[in-house]
Amino acid sequence: MKICVAVSSLLDHDAIGNDVAHQVAMLKRNNITAYVYADHVARPAMACDLVAWSDLMAFIRDPDNILIYHHGGYWGNGGLIIEMARCRIYLKYHNITPPEFFKPYTRWCRRLPAHERFCKKGLVQTGSILETGKVTRFLCDSRFNSGDFVSRGIEDARIRIVPPFHKLDDFGSVGVDRDLLGRLDDGNINVLFVGRLVPNKGHKDMIRVMAAYARMYDTGVRLFIIGGIDPSLKEYLKELTALIAENNLQQIVRIKGSVTFAQLHTYYTACHLFLLMSGHEGFCLPVLEAQYHDLPIVALGTGAVPEALGENQLVFDTMDYEQFAAAIHVIYHNPEFKDYLASQGKINIERFSNTTIEPQFLKAVLD
Repeated sequence: MKICVAVSSLLDHDAIGNDVAHQVAMLKRNNITAYVYADHVARPAMACDLVAWSDLMAFIRDPDNILIYHHGGYWGNGGLIIEMARCRIYLKYHNITPPEFFKPYTRWCRRLPAHERFCKKGLVQTGSILETGKVTRFLCDSRFNSGDFVSRGIEDARIRIVPPFHKLDDFGSVGVDRDLLGRLDDGNINVLFVGRLVPNKGHKDMIRVMAAYARMYDTGVRLFIIGGIDPSLKEYLKELTALIAENNLQQIVRIKGSVTFAQLHTYYTACHLFLLMSGHEGFCLPVLEAQYHDLPIVALGTGAVPEALGENQLVFDTMDYEQFAAAIHVIYHNPEFKDYLASQGKINIERFSNTTIEPQFLKAVLD
């Protein structure tokens, strides 16, 4: 038996890419022959693990082999791979964002993806993969994700919950950016959000929470929004900028875009709270990153967020901006409460350590 992990793109500093890399490395440590196939590769460190298309085709025709197919969006060659496969197929499912979030911002562009179309085609492809009847087992990042298959009649016995592997421990080996740390230590309440600048992440709602905070208390608060800005969603960025200006929050809300890993570590270190108001999350790795850095989290309980947060965390079921603003104020001004939330978060991330996930993954794949 050999295992091939297939993914549309293998990228550096990418959650799915980190999951793939750890899977292959762990399988090899357990004396299992493992390879990777990807259409697009920007992860030089994995060059020795890659196989060509022709090798993949030969691999998947062998019934003794296993294909771990990572599914998190539309993949043109993915349908062909499933069609040609005669081996066992395990679908590693990372969720697909509902296309409705992107509908107002859809733009056709020759070189950049139209997000609404990509998500729609991804959902259709999910159905097509199921219709083949070839998937032996479904490996879902979260119980929330597994609901996409339960609702389609897939029995529980074929589903395993296997959280994604990550690079959380890398924060322990990187130093902070001292200049940035000094600038952030200015006496204000530092609130952080980390995630791509896409509409399902709830940026507008976070801005409105900051407006409520300034109105209810004072302007001694800063929201730092960290995450890649997609040029094809410039209309969304314009809306956020306009909302900031409309509420006179130019000195309070800071959209920083992409940052280095050391800078990300510094923002987590210097901030006092993490604000999460996403409308859809299939797992939400930044929750674990915040808990790793002892940050209390104020969150909207949508998608897989409550599942990732764990017990004894502050989760609201309704979108009440004043309630979120009050929570920020109360946590910051009550050190014992802040420390309690942080300590409970630290306990929670043990559920998602790579050493905890490894036996879950091996059992799901090899049993």
